[in-house]
Amino acid sequence: MAKDYFFVFYSVLAVILLLGAQMKGKGFWHEDALSLPVSKGLLGFCAVGIMLHHMSQTIYFAGEDTGILMFMVDVGVCFVGVFFFFSGYGLYSSLRDKPEYLNGFLRKRLPVIVIPFYMCNFVYILGAYMGGYRFEKGELLPYLTGYTLMNTQMWYIVEIFFLYLLFFMVFKVVKKKGAACLIYGILLCAVTAGSLLLGHDQTTISGGAWFHGEWWYNATLLLLAGMLFARYERPLLAFGRKYYGFVMTVDVLLTCFFYGKTLQALQTKGYWHEWDGYPGYAEKAQTLAMQLPFIFFFVLFVILLTQKIQFKNRILSFLGEISLELYLIHNVFIMYLPVKNRFWFIAAVYAAGIAAASVLHVIDRKLIGFCRGAKKG
Repeated sequence: MAKDYFFVFYSVLAVILLLGAQMKGKGFWHEDALSLPVSKGLLGFCAVGIMLHHMSQTIYFAGEDTGILMFMVDVGVCFVGVFFFFSGYGLYSSLRDKPEYLNGFLRKRLPVIVIPFYMCNFVYILGAYMGGYRFEKGELLPYLTGYTLMNTQMWYIVEIFFLYLLFFMVFKVVKKKGAACLIYGILLCAVTAGSLLLGHDQTTISGGAWFHGEWWYNATLLLLAGMLFARYERPLLAFGRKYYGFVMTVDVLLTCFFYGKTLQALQTKGYWHEWDGYPGYAEKAQTLAMQLPFIFFFVLFVILLTQKIQFKNRILSFLGEISLELYLIHNVFIMYLPVKNRFWFIAAVYAAGIAAASVLHVIDRKLIGFCRGAKKG
């Protein structure tokens, strides 16, 4: 059976991550652990991890046996947490180190996410049409503009777009960084709470209304964690390195503890505990109260691990370059590839997703350069 060979995908991911990994001995650390080249490689790995997460969910929700991929059904949110953390870390560290960082911020930042979003959105809509879906009157325009998401996995770009705008407005107006961080943190909490209160989208066929669904808010606060880490980076790293063994042990124990509590909450409470007349706010809040610490301690484990082990190789660098397109486009192939054998289905989605993301990345770079006013060539 196909599930008997699912271990191959774990093995391939492990090889990709560990190939060329360099470990520091006692008393030594990777000083560039959070640098852009290294972090982009980690995000590339997270992107292929999210792909396996979504494919595992597809198999699971189809009522089929996921085998050892069952673990991936509920941990994909941790990879999303890594994306949010490094987004926050990158925002604040750039603000900290570049005096004129906010000048031209929107022109530099927004095309990088908006152009891949619309390119992949168009491909997805075209794929849906070719797959037999026929749009009803008035339905196509909201999908084309992205006002309603036909591919709900593209939610991340919509949210990060607004979080970038909030960051720019808050830090442009509030000159004291400490006060700005506090205000921005309050706004992120408000976004999280507001999205939770909105519940799920029960009105559109795709369920793609903005900020409806737990995926819109269960990892958002990791962006704030990344910003605060960048703000207090030196003392935090000094403490973590001085008590590395103790901190790592406690973090692993807490990650495992909250992982168990998250699974229990998802099974007994859950985000979908809602129906007409009952929004299920208490159940959503209780589930988030377990899942958010789980994501936080997982991301902290990644940060601690990279202090000792540097995950860097050509494959990770390549995946890092196309990570955004890979994140956005792979659901097209999950939805429409006609491969019944689940082992070959996963392999085919990976192959097609990486190939498509590579092509789209080249096009996106050209368009982004044009929007930024870069010279041709």
